[in-house]
Amino acid sequence: MTRRPMLLMLVACAAVLGQQQLLLRQPPRLLRLVPQQVQSGSAALDLQFSRPMDRPRVSEASRITPAVPHQWLGETTALRMVIDADVVLTAPLELSIAGEDQRGLELGQQQWWWDPRPWLIATRPVQGGEQVQLQTRSGAWMPISRVWPAIPSVVPLGNGRGIALVGRDQSGTEQVWWDQLTPHSTGNRLAALGPPRLSRTEPLLKGEVLFAHLSSNLNGDLLVQSGGFQPGSDQALLLQADGKRKALALKPSGPMQLLPAGGGVVMPTSNGLSLRPLQATEQKPQMLPGSRELGAFCGASGRAVLIRHWPDYRRSIELVVPGQAPKQLHLGDQAVLGVACDNRGKRIWAVLGRWEQQRGNHELVLISDAGEVTQRRALAPWMLKAGSPIQWNPVTNQLLMTLTRPNQTHARAGLIDGDSLKLIKVINTPVSEAQWLNAG
Repeated sequence: MTRRPMLLMLVACAAVLGQQQLLLRQPPRLLRLVPQQVQSGSAALDLQFSRPMDRPRVSEASRITPAVPHQWLGETTALRMVIDADVVLTAPLELSIAGEDQRGLELGQQQWWWDPRPWLIATRPVQGGEQVQLQTRSGAWMPISRVWPAIPSVVPLGNGRGIALVGRDQSGTEQVWWDQLTPHSTGNRLAALGPPRLSRTEPLLKGEVLFAHLSSNLNGDLLVQSGGFQPGSDQALLLQADGKRKALALKPSGPMQLLPAGGGVVMPTSNGLSLRPLQATEQKPQMLPGSRELGAFCGASGRAVLIRHWPDYRRSIELVVPGQAPKQLHLGDQAVLGVACDNRGKRIWAVLGRWEQQRGNHELVLISDAGEVTQRRALAPWMLKAGSPIQWNPVTNQLLMTLTRPNQTHARAGLIDGDSLKLIKVINTPVSEAQWLNAG
């Protein structure tokens, strides 16, 4: 009676060992490609393999067309390909992935296409109100939201997988909605690439609110600040990319902004700015006293650009480097209408303006991290729309602005070269605001 169970156990063990040996002889496979947002390069792609790979062999055997400087990072089943920071892309990349795993087994050559260029989205006036639309590579516009009487705020998720918006109804109350997008920035053939598709739309908060402010980071997390119609109804809700929700016990005096790399939030207080972690910790919040406002984050490098308001009505631009006091880059009597910076915080763009002869005179300047103005160019006859952002994208090295001009009812989206500051193109389509959506 005891021999039969033992025999069955030995057979089962032999089968398991045989299966393991068979799996060990299997060649490695490329399981998936996931684009990433990084500060060290213009674009990055994570490649997940079924086996730990020999990174030098993968780097040697793989090819990118057109050939662009890049590097491979990682040691095991996950490798990252990073395109150098000074590379500007104007078309999709063809990838030929090959190499060996750490056992010396060869990876069958894989052909893929990858388009890391961002998408231009805009809030556009349409019949019945406003709608968020995306411009395709051909120049056509496709809707990615429903039509609202008004859309006062739109925030693209940092991972490119959706947008969050505040929609205002006819009575003036607001609702917060999320439009999930499915990216198509990678494919095994060129024809598989295309714009992201709207896959789901749902409200993020129950009912209507009096006001709402949105912020996202590169991970795709979303911070929703809202206030209801009753005293004490203000709340801050963190909606994580994995679907988890977390109420934050924070009482800011204004709109908060998530850190791009995740893990923290910049919160305005009555006497300055406070940098706080999202998880409970014994570490005290970092404080920046004075009348300062956050202008822009510099990718995931930890650097940021602040706009400081002085008692004598002057404005200054400051660069914040982790662990150092803010460094003043500019001080003057012109209004600082908007700022942006590259991922490493080495280049800072600012629109300066003053009113002359009943009209605004706006100037775009490029400032180094040492405070030197390296380029400047007048925006006339255009002006930066009040309250709209300046956004820089590392893949194309272009600034995106929402531009207006006198006697024009609606604004236009303007593309500007990040180095020369030349106006590349003004898209002749009426918009309320234009923004970049990362290729997810």
